[in-house]
Amino acid sequence: MEVITDKSLIITFAIPVFFLLIIIEYFYGLYVGKNTYRLNDTVTSIAIGMISRFPTMLNLGVQSVIFLYLSSYLNLGLLSVKNPFTWIAAFLLYDLSYYWMHRMHHEIKILWATQSVHHHGEDFNLSTALRQTSTGWLWKWIFYVPMMVIGVPVEVFITVAGVNLVYQFWVHTKHIGHLGILENIFITPMNRGIHHAKNKEYIDANYGGVFIIWDRM
Repeated sequence: MEVITDKSLIITFAIPVFFLLIIIEYFYGLYVGKNTYRLNDTVTSIAIGMISRFPTMLNLGVQSVIFLYLSSYLNLGLLSVKNPFTWIAAFLLYDLSYYWMHRMHHEIKILWATQSVHHHGEDFNLSTALRQTSTGWLWKWIFYVPMMVIGVPVEVFITVAGVNLVYQFWVHTKHIGHLGILENIFITPMNRGIHHAKNKEYIDANYGGVFIIWDRM
C-alpha cells in the first residue's frame, strides 16, 4: 500500500470492512464446500498487511513530501480540482501509472523483490489482498510523478489512489466466476486470479488495478 494513499480516509474506513468481508468469505466457503482459507496462510497474510502499515505509523511520509514538493514547485497547473474532467482523467491516469508500476515490478528483479511478497501466498482469497510490501514507498512514487507535474491536485490524487486500492481488494476471491463483457474492461476476480497463477502461460499478465484495457492494448 503506497504511503500517500494512507492519507485517504477511504482507506481508513475500508480496513474494518476488509476484515468483515474476509470473515464472510470464510464462512461462505465452508457453506458451499469450497473453503479457500488455511489458518497459517491467512495469519501470514494479515501479519504482512499489518507490518506494511509501519512506515505510515512511523510517519515515514517520503512519498507525501515528494508529491507536495512537486505539486508546489514543478506543477504545470493544467488541471483544476473544480473541473469534473480532472477527476475522470486522474482516475484513468492513476490506473495507467499503476499498470506500469505493477508491470515493472514483475519484470525488474530488484523491484520484484518488493512485489514478490504479494505473491508468496499459497491460497487465493480476500486476505491475499492484504499481503503488501513494507518497502514499496522507496520507489513506487516515481511512477506517479508525471501526474503531479501535469497538475493533478494532491487531494484528487489521494482520493483516486484510495479508490483504486479499495477496488483491488474484492478481486482476490475464487467465489466469483466469469463476469461476461466486463472481463474485457475491468480487472475482475477471474483475471486477477490468472495474474496470481503459477502456470507458465499465465505468468506476467493482467497488471491493471481497475482496468484491464491497458493489458489489452
